[in-house]
Amino acid sequence: MNYLVRQEKSEDYDKVRGVLQSAFFRDGKDAVFNEWILVEKIRDSEYYIPELSLVAEADGQVVGYILFSPMKIRGANTSFDSLALAPLAVYKDYQKQGIGKHLVRLGIERAKKLGFKSMVVLGHPDYYSKFGFKRASKWRIGTTEDFNDECLFVLELVKDGLRGISGVVQYCPLFYNGELI
Repeated sequence: MNYLVRQEKSEDYDKVRGVLQSAFFRDGKDAVFNEWILVEKIRDSEYYIPELSLVAEADGQVVGYILFSPMKIRGANTSFDSLALAPLAVYKDYQKQGIGKHLVRLGIERAKKLGFKSMVVLGHPDYYSKFGFKRASKWRIGTTEDFNDECLFVLELVKDGLRGISGVVQYCPLFYNGELI
């Protein structure tokens, strides 16, 4: 299949919502948190990095999407800037064709060019290890101070990008419905 990956444009927004709804639909689930509302809130905020909001397009149709947003790793006495990979979505009919992998790889390259030193993802180990992500607990990085998250992974975008860094991840406030935890 032929497709291209490019930066998202405003005319893609409704199409991106459709991709996110296709990939993340949870029947009967509460709508307090969902990926498409999160993306829309991030786009309208200071946390939006247009160069790191990418779509995959096939035959004029948006079939995949990835977003990266700034986050912090909060240590005992300081905090460190990082980047969150979330969400990654591919329209159900187009999954398992390499589109997601292409989006992740291009996003990583763009993040490096923009000067980010690391990124964090909450996801499946088999999938994200393909890109060099390692368990965050190796650096004593976690969603809580027990640093025992089995699905939290980090990637150094530059050599030793996480040297001396440990702490609790803190996504941008919009991940917490506008409130920090």
